[in-house]
Amino acid sequence: MSAISNASRLDEIGFPEFTASLIGSTFDALISANIRQMEAYTEMLEQSAKILKDYINETKDDITGDEVLRFLEEVLPALETDAEGETTRVYKDSTLTAAEASRLTDKLKLPAEAGVADTTVAAEKLTPSKLNTILDAVAIRLAANKYNLIQNVIKQGLLRLVIENGVLETRLHFSAWDRRSYTRKTSSYNRTSSTRRKTGASGLFSSLFSGPSISSSRNTALSVKTASTSANASSGTNINIFGGVKLNFKTDYLPLPESD
Repeated sequence: MSAISNASRLDEIGFPEFTASLIGSTFDALISANIRQMEAYTEMLEQSAKILKDYINETKDDITGDEVLRFLEEVLPALETDAEGETTRVYKDSTLTAAEASRLTDKLKLPAEAGVADTTVAAEKLTPSKLNTILDAVAIRLAANKYNLIQNVIKQGLLRLVIENGVLETRLHFSAWDRRSYTRKTSSYNRTSSTRRKTGASGLFSSLFSGPSISSSRNTALSVKTASTSANASSGTNINIFGGVKLNFKTDYLPLPESD
């Protein structure tokens, strides 16, 4: 039967190969994740080895406008009297009060090792040039903040995401079915016909001179009859196969050799 023939070809699906590939891909992904974490930590070490001045000069231009805006929104949020659509007091043609200018100046102060002079914000109208000066000072301050963050992370040590326990499972569902159907239809037909024919004269006068009349009849019958039969036959095989592989694994740490 074709269903059984299909079932016998189960090994052509390559279930063991699929399982082996899944296991290999899973462990390759875990190893790659660990490598990326180590690369990120190494990069932080390289950045932390730089002095603050060099780090600021290399990263201040990478500070985005959104980061600068969030800083200003936190330090000096907009008031109801500010221009429509503004979310901070620091924008073109805005006039800062003495208290606002003093607060912003304090937030922009840098440590001495930054090698950059502090920016003093005055209580005055912000022209385009003065506004740009403030924005540049904010970018420098944010770069210094990132440097301090890296230093704190390095002090805490290497943070890694590891797998403590996991289950890897594969399943295979195989179904084969074969069905055959045969139908035969027959019919029955019957027909019967009858004809009658009369020749010669009719009546007394005609019979005296012509003789008696002659009549004849003809019957015809046609019959076609077949037996009405109907036969259906079906055969099938339904095969469900379950195969599973479960692996419980736990990561371990391999200490790195200490450098002399």
